Amino acid sequence: MLTAQAIEDFRQFIENNIAYAQVTVSGSVTKMAIHRRERLSDGRVAVYLEITPRANTAVTIQRVQLYNKNKQLWADKAENIKLSDVQEGALYRFVFKIEEQEV
Repeated sequence: MLTAQAIEDFRQFIENNIAYAQVTVSGSVTKMAIHRRERLSDGRVAVYLEITPRANTAVTIQRVQLYNKNKQLWADKAENIKLSDVQEGALYRFVFKIEEQEV
Protein backbone atom coordinates (compact mmCIF):
# COMPACT_ATOMS: atom_id res chain seq x y z
CA MET A 1 0.00 0.00 0.00
CA LEU A 2 1.10 3.56 -0.68
CA THR A 3 2.22 5.62 2.26
CA ALA A 4 0.81 9.02 3.13
CA GLN A 5 4.04 10.51 1.80
CA ALA A 6 3.58 8.80 -1.58
CA ILE A 7 0.05 10.21 -1.90
CA GLU A 8 1.39 13.66 -0.97
CA ASP A 9 4.13 13.35 -3.60
CA PHE A 10 1.52 12.59 -6.28
CA ARG A 11 -0.50 15.66 -5.22
CA GLN A 12 2.60 17.85 -5.41
CA PHE A 13 3.46 16.37 -8.80
CA ILE A 14 0.06 17.45 -10.14
CA GLU A 15 0.35 20.93 -8.64
CA ASN A 16 3.86 21.46 -9.99
CA ASN A 17 3.51 19.99 -13.48
CA ILE A 18 0.34 21.60 -14.78
CA ALA A 19 1.75 24.57 -16.65
CA TYR A 20 -1.04 26.26 -18.62
CA ALA A 21 -4.46 25.82 -20.21
CA GLN A 22 -5.97 26.15 -23.65
CA VAL A 23 -9.58 27.21 -23.91
CA THR A 24 -11.79 27.08 -26.99
CA VAL A 25 -14.35 29.88 -27.02
CA SER A 26 -16.71 30.02 -30.00
CA GLY A 27 -14.18 28.17 -32.15
CA SER A 28 -11.16 30.28 -31.18
CA VAL A 29 -8.39 28.59 -29.14
CA THR A 30 -6.52 30.70 -26.57
CA LYS A 31 -3.61 29.76 -24.33
CA MET A 32 -4.24 30.84 -20.73
CA ALA A 33 -2.27 31.00 -17.51
CA ILE A 34 -3.36 29.02 -14.47
CA HIS A 35 -5.18 31.44 -12.19
CA ARG A 36 -4.75 29.52 -8.93
CA ARG A 37 -3.78 26.14 -7.51
CA GLU A 38 -5.31 24.99 -4.27
CA ARG A 39 -5.28 22.02 -1.95
CA LEU A 40 -8.85 21.38 -0.80
CA SER A 41 -9.58 20.35 2.79
CA ASP A 42 -10.17 16.73 1.74
CA GLY A 43 -6.76 16.52 0.00
CA ARG A 44 -7.94 16.98 -3.58
CA VAL A 45 -5.92 19.27 -5.83
CA ALA A 46 -7.82 22.06 -7.57
CA VAL A 47 -6.61 24.10 -10.54
CA TYR A 48 -8.51 27.26 -11.50
CA LEU A 49 -8.77 29.29 -14.71
CA GLU A 50 -10.31 32.71 -15.19
CA ILE A 51 -11.98 32.62 -18.58
CA THR A 52 -12.96 36.13 -19.62
CA PRO A 53 -13.49 36.32 -23.38
CA ARG A 54 -13.06 39.69 -25.04
CA ALA A 55 -16.05 39.77 -27.31
CA ASN A 56 -18.90 42.15 -27.94
CA THR A 57 -21.36 39.33 -28.48
CA ALA A 58 -22.51 36.18 -26.74
CA VAL A 59 -19.90 33.40 -26.76
CA THR A 60 -19.69 29.75 -25.76
CA ILE A 61 -16.86 28.03 -23.90
CA GLN A 62 -16.54 24.78 -25.84
CA ARG A 63 -13.40 23.05 -24.53
CA VAL A 64 -10.98 23.44 -21.64
CA GLN A 65 -7.60 21.68 -21.64
CA LEU A 66 -4.67 21.51 -19.23
CA TYR A 67 -1.08 21.01 -20.39
CA ASN A 68 2.06 20.00 -18.51
CA LYS A 69 5.48 21.66 -18.57
CA ASN A 70 6.41 19.55 -21.64
CA LYS A 71 3.44 20.98 -23.59
CA GLN A 72 1.61 17.65 -23.44
CA LEU A 73 -2.14 17.41 -22.88
CA TRP A 74 -3.03 16.31 -19.33
CA ALA A 75 -6.77 16.99 -19.08
CA ASP A 76 -9.44 17.68 -21.68
CA LYS A 77 -13.09 18.58 -21.07
CA ALA A 78 -15.75 19.41 -23.65
CA GLU A 79 -18.16 22.08 -22.42
CA ASN A 80 -21.15 24.13 -23.53
CA ILE A 81 -20.96 27.16 -21.22
CA LYS A 82 -22.76 30.15 -22.71
CA LEU A 83 -21.75 33.68 -21.78
CA SER A 84 -24.26 36.26 -22.90
CA ASP A 85 -22.81 39.56 -21.73
CA VAL A 86 -19.59 41.36 -22.59
CA GLN A 87 -18.83 41.63 -18.85
CA GLU A 88 -19.35 37.91 -18.13
CA GLY A 89 -16.61 35.43 -17.50
CA ALA A 90 -16.21 32.05 -15.87
CA LEU A 91 -14.07 30.75 -13.06
CA TYR A 92 -13.38 27.18 -14.20
CA ARG A 93 -12.03 24.49 -11.89
CA PHE A 94 -10.43 21.10 -12.48
CA VAL A 95 -10.29 18.88 -9.36
CA PHE A 96 -7.98 15.87 -9.01
CA LYS A 97 -8.42 13.19 -6.35
CA ILE A 98 -5.64 10.71 -5.60
CA GLU A 99 -6.74 7.48 -4.01
CA GLU A 100 -5.44 3.96 -3.86
CA GLN A 101 -7.67 0.95 -4.44
CA GLU A 102 -6.99 -2.74 -4.28
CA VAL A 103 -8.25 -4.70 -7.25
